[in-house]
Amino acid sequence: MMEDMFAVMQRINEIRSRFKSMRHNQNQQSAQLRETQGRSFEEQVSQRVREHDGTVPESGAIGQLNRTDARHMSIEEIQTMAREYANANRVPAGLVNAIIETESSYNPSAVSPRGAMGLMQLMPATARQLGVENPFIPEENVRGGVQLMRQLLDRYNGDFRKALAAYNAGEGAVDRHNGVPPYAETQNYVNRVIDSYQRNR
Repeated sequence: MMEDMFAVMQRINEIRSRFKSMRHNQNQQSAQLRETQGRSFEEQVSQRVREHDGTVPESGAIGQLNRTDARHMSIEEIQTMAREYANANRVPAGLVNAIIETESSYNPSAVSPRGAMGLMQLMPATARQLGVENPFIPEENVRGGVQLMRQLLDRYNGDFRKALAAYNAGEGAVDRHNGVPPYAETQNYVNRVIDSYQRNR
């Protein structure tokens, strides 16, 4: 009889211990969810950059995030996908591929020192405005980047150089200088994209 009671008590303690562990895990998950919901899009991206290797990429380096975010695609597959989005948005496909080549060298996981992400190097705020939830998914990134390029071409009446300069330096800089601003980085960027476009057209 005592042995039976002891076995029952032991089983009750095991069940209590299991429920206590489950409650602890649920509380942890709830706390993590509240923390994530309370952080801005930019903070979440910065956190993911740090989690990859413990640091934000240094100047001149390209950071790599978890490759599960960036579905493996060959350059040919990326070019085909870019052509489809370009055609749908009435942007020259060769220009889109030239931007991808210049921005990321077809690396979906690329992160610039300033925090631009993915194939077309979208900044966090820009990605959010374009409805891009995960800039490291090639389809989302290219869709957003092509949409942005279409907006810039419309704004500058089809002027490729102004649109590219705005893509790199921002519309404010282009508007202030009424053209490609006198920044070496932006001027080099515009020339590189146009050279790539003409070379691969």
